[in-house]
Amino acid sequence: MKPRVKNSPPFIIPLTLFALLLNVGGRVLADTLSLPVWLDSLGTFLLAYAAGPVCGAFVGFTNNLLYGIFVDQQSVYCIVGALLGVLVGCLSKKHVFDTEFSTMTLGMGLAIFSTAIAVIINTLLYEGKTGNLWGDQVMLFAMDLGLPRFLSYILGQFCVEFLDKLLTAEIVFLLVKMHRLLRAETHRMQHPSSAQTDTHAEDSSFTHVSAEKQHQPHSHRALLSCGLLLFLLTPALLPIRASAAESPYSRYIQTVYQSDAGLLPGEANDLAQTKDGRLFIGTYAGLYKYDGEKFTCLQDIPSVKAVNCLYVDEEGRLFVGTNDGGFTIFINEQPINVVDSSSGLPSNVVKSIVCDTDGNYYIGTSQGLAIVRLQSGVRVIKCFSDIKNVISLSADASGQVIATTERGELFLLKHGESVALPADLQALPHVKVAQFLSDGRLLLGTTGSELYIYSAGRALSSYQLNGLESINAFYETENHGFFVLSDSGVATLSVDGTLEKLDTGDFTSSIDHMLIDYQGDLWFSSSRLGLLELSPSPFDELFSHIGRSEVVNTTARWQGQLLAGTDEGLLQLSDGALVEDALTELLTGVRIRCLRVDRHDALWIATTERGVYQVGRNADGSYAIRQFTEADGLPGMRFRHLLELSDGRMAVAGDYGVAVLENAAPAGQAPAEGTGRTLTTAATATSAAETVQRPTGVAASSDSRVVAVFDAQNGLSTEKSLCLLEYQDALYIGSDGGGITRIDVDGRMTRLTKAEGLSSDVILRMVEDHIEGGFFVVSSNGLSYITKDGKIRSLDCFPYSNNYDLVIRPDGSCWVLSSAGIYIASVQNLLQNERTDYPLINTKHGFRDALVANAWMYQEGDTLYLCCGTGVVTVDMSTYDLSTTSYRMLMDTVLVDGKPMEIDRVDALALSAESRQITFAPEVLNYSLNDPFVRVQLHGYDPSPLVCRLSELLPLTYTNLKQGSYVFELSILDDLQDGVIESSKYTITKEGELYQHWWFKLYLYTIGALVLMWLTWFFTRTHIQQTLLKQKLELEYAKKQLQMSDETILSIAHAVDAKDSNTSQHSFRVSEYAVAIARRLGYSAERCEELRKIALLHDIGKIGIPDAILNKPGKLTDEEYAIMKTHVLRGGEILKDFTLIKNASVGALYHHERYDGKGYCHGLKGEEIPLDARIIGIADAFDAMTANRVYRKQLDFDFVLAELHRCRGTQFDPKLTDILLALIENGEIDVESLYAASKASSAAAAEAPAATKQSPADPSGATPSHEKEVHA
Repeated sequence: MKPRVKNSPPFIIPLTLFALLLNVGGRVLADTLSLPVWLDSLGTFLLAYAAGPVCGAFVGFTNNLLYGIFVDQQSVYCIVGALLGVLVGCLSKKHVFDTEFSTMTLGMGLAIFSTAIAVIINTLLYEGKTGNLWGDQVMLFAMDLGLPRFLSYILGQFCVEFLDKLLTAEIVFLLVKMHRLLRAETHRMQHPSSAQTDTHAEDSSFTHVSAEKQHQPHSHRALLSCGLLLFLLTPALLPIRASAAESPYSRYIQTVYQSDAGLLPGEANDLAQTKDGRLFIGTYAGLYKYDGEKFTCLQDIPSVKAVNCLYVDEEGRLFVGTNDGGFTIFINEQPINVVDSSSGLPSNVVKSIVCDTDGNYYIGTSQGLAIVRLQSGVRVIKCFSDIKNVISLSADASGQVIATTERGELFLLKHGESVALPADLQALPHVKVAQFLSDGRLLLGTTGSELYIYSAGRALSSYQLNGLESINAFYETENHGFFVLSDSGVATLSVDGTLEKLDTGDFTSSIDHMLIDYQGDLWFSSSRLGLLELSPSPFDELFSHIGRSEVVNTTARWQGQLLAGTDEGLLQLSDGALVEDALTELLTGVRIRCLRVDRHDALWIATTERGVYQVGRNADGSYAIRQFTEADGLPGMRFRHLLELSDGRMAVAGDYGVAVLENAAPAGQAPAEGTGRTLTTAATATSAAETVQRPTGVAASSDSRVVAVFDAQNGLSTEKSLCLLEYQDALYIGSDGGGITRIDVDGRMTRLTKAEGLSSDVILRMVEDHIEGGFFVVSSNGLSYITKDGKIRSLDCFPYSNNYDLVIRPDGSCWVLSSAGIYIASVQNLLQNERTDYPLINTKHGFRDALVANAWMYQEGDTLYLCCGTGVVTVDMSTYDLSTTSYRMLMDTVLVDGKPMEIDRVDALALSAESRQITFAPEVLNYSLNDPFVRVQLHGYDPSPLVCRLSELLPLTYTNLKQGSYVFELSILDDLQDGVIESSKYTITKEGELYQHWWFKLYLYTIGALVLMWLTWFFTRTHIQQTLLKQKLELEYAKKQLQMSDETILSIAHAVDAKDSNTSQHSFRVSEYAVAIARRLGYSAERCEELRKIALLHDIGKIGIPDAILNKPGKLTDEEYAIMKTHVLRGGEILKDFTLIKNASVGALYHHERYDGKGYCHGLKGEEIPLDARIIGIADAFDAMTANRVYRKQLDFDFVLAELHRCRGTQFDPKLTDILLALIENGEIDVESLYAASKASSAAAAEAPAATKQSPADPSGATPSHEKEVHA
């Protein structure tokens, strides 16, 4: 058998490495978790199966050798691993992984083999110890029972090997099976025609089943499917607001939670946050909690199924009002009290809850308003039956509570008593919600867009909130403004009356409630759309405000406008709005690579295919535009970087070299005062004519003009230039593959390449370092640094290589822009070249876009304008906060040996001696966009703390802690990992360890039971296989006999039809008619099949009739007719001993009997005639009348029908006659199609070598003499 993969290095090497990694990783996992298995043979088995025994042996040998570097008791087992690889590889060729039985047998055999060798090694070298905790404990347990030492060694080793080898073999078996199914499914999809198989559905005639179909195999295909539900975040849209100022929420990141995000109902009726920071969401599907990562439904609480409303009181208790179960009070997620109609509530439908300053809880139900007190037990103290269907309740600081009903009625209560409404509030129409603010003002929202504000002693104020319909709720902000929630969106109303609608994307329907969590995130609930979270982000996606999405190559600010160069032209933004003018029209469709504003306030534009533009303003405000092309002396037309030199000239780098232009102020613009230093190069040291020898038409010296060109003709080794830097009186040119070229003031050129120490010869950026005096080099695969004395240092410890740019701030911090996001570092850390874990700003911190490679960002003070894949994104580097300053850490329980135990920060948790495993699963409630670092350490056990991102924090399990005291510490760190934001400590103590445990005995019993089960299965399976083989042979013999019987019947029927040339295919048609009638009578499928065979043989007696009589074209004589009638007796005699068909002779003997008793040969009548014979008789007569005869043509069909009606009750059974007529009427019996089928069958039979030539006529079983009956 050939290997299953190609034996060539490109295939074998990666597979071998993967197998080694699988083995070592499995062993590390097993040792870490103290599992009763090794888990170090899976890679060996897989590679031995896929590539053969040699590769398997190599992995098995190398695996133990590698692991032995860290574990002393391991390298010696390399021979065992090698032998396992050889065995599995050889046995795989015998298809050992084809069945479950052979796989399990292999696993047991390998377990015994491994045990035998390992015990010898352990006895000689390690005093019998297995190296596995469980195996050693079995060994010690056996010795305590008094078993011989060597037998104890065997038992200890076997317990580990048995589970390990069976588990590994089973995993390989499942993987092999899955691979085969996937391969078969792939082949089926690629070759659909070859995958089609015939089904053995019941045919109308078993004569149609060919030998080819009978031997065609069935294919059983496994249907493999997977579902991917991808949820698209709501796109940011242009905010609708009444004010012109930027909304403070415009930079918030929107996240919608629906079914695919874990909130399975996809709707939210209410939401609340408890004192510990956890969010609760009420839905019609129950109560959900959210911890920042996942939604969990509290399913095991019968009283909380359909939640209408939530309320958290001052003590942190959570009140959950339901649609049919009253309300439930929770403390620490545990239901404490349930109050429903049996407790005095007017109704179990609770729609709103609030608590006043007196400690009275107002419960709004569908049948009234109840007041509940918690002192001395929960009890209903008063009900207001006239205040029904309360949908909104609000309390103020003076003991007042205002209630709003579904009908828009307002009710005011104070200290538990109903009081009169102020006159201004008594006639307000269509009120939907009323809510007190902290300053005593009362807000009232209507079903329309009206907002009313009421203050005692002041006139009622009204506002029209355009854009909002049907106000549902209010939420007060810290500055005494408030949010307005409606059925059409959300808006804020400031204290000065400014209304601003929030951009919530598509989340604009039925927004009922909101809250601001402890980290400042905004949460909105919608009974239709689920939950919306708005998280503050330091990043502002400018293009989202104008509804554009463009890949931006460069950005700059010029004359109060933000410019963005894209592949399709220039975009200008003024006060957040898109501006189009003559300049943008000129550059439409032009790829813009770099924008630069010079000291004259002129704009320079480097393009692809259009050269370079210099743009200024004329006195009348129009543009003064100068274009520089190849005709002006530029080296080509494709440019990507612009750099203004210290002497005021402009350097431009492109695909064919670098040019220096004399930079005069554009026409209509006065030049700036003063002149800078002049860069002296080999080109500028000569005359202008010598400087630029190729251009023509260069402007006068007072105008901007090309004064120097550096390309291949002037000594530039690599013309394609990506970036420029002026540093220490020299011009540095970064190239695409040629490293850096330095041009000194005297024109001398020096090359710096990878050979001199650069990380790559593709130079993307050169950034001067004002802190240490050198400059950074960003190349295609890393960072380098050139010191002020010219030395090159490779910063190879930086964790990422695909970087784009670097920004250095005055305080020494720097931002490294890369394809992964933005790394936050410092010049000092970078130059020390030691640190590898720099904070990364990406989507987890609100930076959702991707930076564009080879793009030129713009910096204005501490504001950074980033070129991204969907537009320009800004961020303030000075105020950017890497970490949220507040996190809630919760850990109320730990798992000790799988069971929860309460833990707190005050009292130590005492573990018993039997405790073997403790699992810490701290919960950090984080709703922000940040993913902070966490530090975890179990002091007294961990030699060093574990530091990771919060999203990477998993439950921590410790096994076999020794006696002593431990402190579990969890800390939240800032992104620089220098400071602790929050920290929690928990103390654990453990008593002295005990040797024996009940679960250890259970483990032993399990091993014994598994071994016994395997032995029982092995011997039983062997016996069953022998029995099945015997039954298979018997079944095949029975099938062969049945097939022979079918073929015999077919042969007999063909022989009968072949003898009587007048009745070709007559038996076939009679059988079809008979089965059709039988089905109407309710015959089973099996009985119909028997009847079909009986009908096929009904004329078998004609074999004994002389051919001269049988095929006589004229009328039969009386003597001949008497002989003809004997065919029924002859048929009965032939079939009387035919046992393959039950009652086979009935059709032959009685099919010519008449219902009135006048038939032959027995004169039976009515029910005396067997039913099968009556059915065959009418079918036989019907076919005789509809067939062509040698002595006549087939009868007119109307005549046939008339005959059936006439002979009903005389010749034919009336019930059967009615069934036959009904079958003919509804088309179930179609004589024409049946004759066509019979003719096709006859043609096929005629082609067979043994077929008998038939006459052109289509005779039936009747003869001319049969006309003495009614066409029988």
